[in-house]
Amino acid sequence: MSERAGVARSAWWAGHDPVVELQQLWGEVSRLVEQSAQPAEPARHWMPLVEEEDAGDAYLVRAELPGIPRDSVNIEVDGRELHIHGSLDENTSGNALRRRDGSFSYGVRVPGDVDVEGVQADLSDGVLTVRLPKSQAATRRTIEIGS
Repeated sequence: MSERAGVARSAWWAGHDPVVELQQLWGEVSRLVEQSAQPAEPARHWMPLVEEEDAGDAYLVRAELPGIPRDSVNIEVDGRELHIHGSLDENTSGNALRRRDGSFSYGVRVPGDVDVEGVQADLSDGVLTVRLPKSQAATRRTIEIGS
């Protein structure tokens, strides 16, 4: 090795400790991994597991909402459409799984007319049950063709 190459190498390493540089690099890699593991958008949207049933005199909709407080759930009926939505954040999540943080929603169009005034909802043991009684009003009508 020439004397000139030795000077160049010693100049490059002068003032640099490889251990310190590796620690700094490891810190940067760790920071990047932590950032990529966190969702880019803090509020996420998810849909609960839901089942629907025709119980004869009513339509039943059951949604799994474990650990979600009643005041975080909103239910709306608009004609033949049922909408269930709400939100869950770290302040209200309690023992709920972190992957369900954010807003949730579910919508369904029931196959028949509903007595909107008789709709009932119950949240018990983490299962929301919405009972949509069928309308007793006649929905079928024969239409005469005019001349």
